[in-house]
Amino acid sequence: MLHLVSAVLIAASAAAQQPAPQQAPTIVVTGPRIQDYRDRLAQCLARRCPTNEDADATLALAEALLLQGDYRGSRDVVQASLRRNARQAGAFPEPVSDLYRAHARLSHHLGFASDARRSTFGILSALQAGLPEEDHRHFTARFELSEYLIQSGNIGSARRELARLIDAARAAGRDDVVALAELRRLWFDYIAGRAGEEGSRGQDARLELMRLARLTGPAERMRSIGARILLSRIHRIEGRAAQADALLAEIGRSNTGRPGRRLLFSPPYELVEHQVEPMMGATSLRELIQFSSGYGQTPDNFEGKWIDVGFWVMPDGRVSGLEILRRGAAADWADPLIVSIRGRRYAEAAEPSYRLERYTYTSDYERVLRSRIAQRSRRARVEYLDLTTGETPAAATPPPAAEGPSE
Repeated sequence: MLHLVSAVLIAASAAAQQPAPQQAPTIVVTGPRIQDYRDRLAQCLARRCPTNEDADATLALAEALLLQGDYRGSRDVVQASLRRNARQAGAFPEPVSDLYRAHARLSHHLGFASDARRSTFGILSALQAGLPEEDHRHFTARFELSEYLIQSGNIGSARRELARLIDAARAAGRDDVVALAELRRLWFDYIAGRAGEEGSRGQDARLELMRLARLTGPAERMRSIGARILLSRIHRIEGRAAQADALLAEIGRSNTGRPGRRLLFSPPYELVEHQVEPMMGATSLRELIQFSSGYGQTPDNFEGKWIDVGFWVMPDGRVSGLEILRRGAAADWADPLIVSIRGRRYAEAAEPSYRLERYTYTSDYERVLRSRIAQRSRRARVEYLDLTTGETPAAATPPPAAEGPSE
C-alpha cells in the first residue's frame, strides 16, 4: 500500500505587530521532499549498503515519484535497483521480490507488457530462490501471477497456477487460502464459458457456486460469502438485477469479522475509443492491412493520464462525496470510470469510511507493420492502485449528513 508523505500547515504571518487586514496567510508545505529520497538512496549506494537497505531506499523514492505522476522516473529507479540486486535473491528474497513487484506494476501502468510479464514471474522466482518452503509470501505471489495470466487471456496457465497454489496451501494447512483459490478458479471457469470457450465448464462453475452459497457451517463461511459475491456478479452480468441486489443486501447484513469495507459490486464501464475510421480512399488490401496494423496512424496520447479519486463509503455501502483530488494531464477519458465508481456497493458498516485510489489511462506498446519503433496499441485500459492509508486525509470533504442522499 502506498502512503501519502506530505501534509499542509497554514500559519498566519507575524512579521509586523499590526499586519494589514488584506495580508494573506502564509502556506507552509511540510514533509519529505523528493530530493531527500534521492539523497537517501545516493548515500546508501555510496556506502555499498546491503540489498535490503537499497530496496527500501529505492522503493521510497519510487513511491514519491509515482505520487507526483513521474511514472517513468519511478520505473527507472526500480529498474536500476533490480540491475544491482537481482542476483541477490537467494540471500534477500523479500526485498528482491518487492522490487520485481514494483517494476511489474509500473511497467504495466506504462504499457511495457513484456517487462511486466517477466517481473510478475520474477516476484515468485525471487521468493523461491531464498525461501524454498512455501508460506504466505509465496501464496500472495501465486495469486498475483494467476491474476496477471487471466488478464493476459491465458486462462489455462492461470488455472494451473491456481492448482499449484491450492496444493501448496493445503499442504501448509491454510484452508482460507485454499478457499480463495478455489473461488478464483471457479470465476475463471465462468469467464471462459462466457467467452465461448469450454461452455460446459462455465455452467459447472455456476452450479458449484450455487452449492457453496448454500453452505452454513462456520468453517465454510468464507466459501459461502465468496460464492454469493460471485453469483451476484453473474446475476448482474446476465441481466438479473433484482437477484443481484437481493444477494448484495444479504451479504451486506452479514458480519464477516474482517476490517475494512468489502467491495460487493462495481458497475462495468467502457472507455471511449479514440481511433479514426478506416481510410475511405483505400484502394488495395495492402492499404487496409497497413491501417489495421496501426501503420501510419497517430495513437492516443497516454503520457501523464492519471487521476487520484477520493470518496466516502457511507454506512449503507453506497459511495458519496466523490472528488478528483489530483490529476496529471486531461482527464476526459475518466468520465465512464467516475460513473462506475459512483455506482459501487460496499458492505454495510456502522460508520462512514474514506478511500483514496489512483487510476491511470494507458496502453501497451506494440510493433507495427513496416516500422521498428513500437507504438501504443489502440486497445486502451485503466490501471488501479489503492492509496488508502487507513486515515482520512485532511483535505477530504466531510461526509454528507446521514440523512442526506448518497450519490
